[in-house]
Amino acid sequence: MIALKKEPCIIIADDNPENLRLIMDILKKTDLHCNLIAVPNGKVLVEIALQKVPDLIITDWEMPVMNGLEALIELKKHPFTEHIPVIMCTGIMTTSNDLKTAMDAGAVDYVRKPVEAMELVARVQSMLRLSASYIKIKEQKEEIESQAHALEKVNEVKDKMFSIIAHDLRSPFNTLKGMLMLLELDPLFPNELKFMGKDIQKKVAVLDETLNNLLTWAMSQMQGEESEKVKIDVLQIVENKMLLFKSSAEQKNIQLAYQVPNNTFIFADVNHFRAILRNLINNAIKFTPEGGKITIHATEKGDFVLLTVIDTGVGMEQEKVKQIFTPKTNLSTLGTNNEKGTGLGMLICKDLVGKNNGNIYVTSVVGEGTTFFVELPKA
Repeated sequence: MIALKKEPCIIIADDNPENLRLIMDILKKTDLHCNLIAVPNGKVLVEIALQKVPDLIITDWEMPVMNGLEALIELKKHPFTEHIPVIMCTGIMTTSNDLKTAMDAGAVDYVRKPVEAMELVARVQSMLRLSASYIKIKEQKEEIESQAHALEKVNEVKDKMFSIIAHDLRSPFNTLKGMLMLLELDPLFPNELKFMGKDIQKKVAVLDETLNNLLTWAMSQMQGEESEKVKIDVLQIVENKMLLFKSSAEQKNIQLAYQVPNNTFIFADVNHFRAILRNLINNAIKFTPEGGKITIHATEKGDFVLLTVIDTGVGMEQEKVKQIFTPKTNLSTLGTNNEKGTGLGMLICKDLVGKNNGNIYVTSVVGEGTTFFVELPKA
């Protein structure tokens, strides 16, 4: 059996003070220990019900300003009050048609005046159990929906993992195996060997990036994985990452620039911040054609530091902008020099920014470029 609340809230609406007093006196003599609220008409009933969200409503039918039936119809329009049991209590509207009208409007019970104490208490106890069952069902529904959402997310993560393992890892490995087999079977001239060595180096670099991102993302998805937040010098990390990507940018004749004031500090996990920057810069280089430019800005914005990574790249359609932070298995796109990717970089940024109490968003125009915005707490 569903247990009643310790102090259920009941709103009683009636324009006759004697009727209000009678109903309240009856309920006060029970062991229900109710919180009783008396109101004079349907308009006040709706206003108080939306504020208090009671467990039960007992309302007269004929009242000034707004009658009980009109109030009932209004309450059923609001998600917070639509499931509250309502007892119609009237001495005038007592025919079978009146009863049907009230039930069709959403009333769950009916009490005729003059009110009999035993009948009223029995109906109130029954309706309070119904109210408690509504609350229990709602809680269970929310829990099921939450579990379904979590399961859906797990399935998306699983699909993304399998997609990366099946294509983005296996394909380069197979290519490397073929190259190494060719080296073993067929002696090459020095120039050919040098060319193949560069190709192998590129593929190993891609595999290294993919594995790093895969491990970083897998760690971010693990339950119990926590960030270790410290005070971070933004300029120092940006300079370090710019130096790291200098060679990659020079290969495409891309200019790297940054404008980060001294003494710009954030409070975040340093490894997370490095991974965020690494993926944003790598993504910008990937989608910026030769001769382009990538710029990093940092400015203080209230309690946050706003970091922007701006590129003059190919940009994105708005549909892709909407999906870029979701684990879609088919979202990966070749770069301007056919650089391969997994689509993991932006997922990692989203996860790690969230773990550091920040926010990330993006704007993009096809043919003009993309700007990523990262807000992280200021130290």
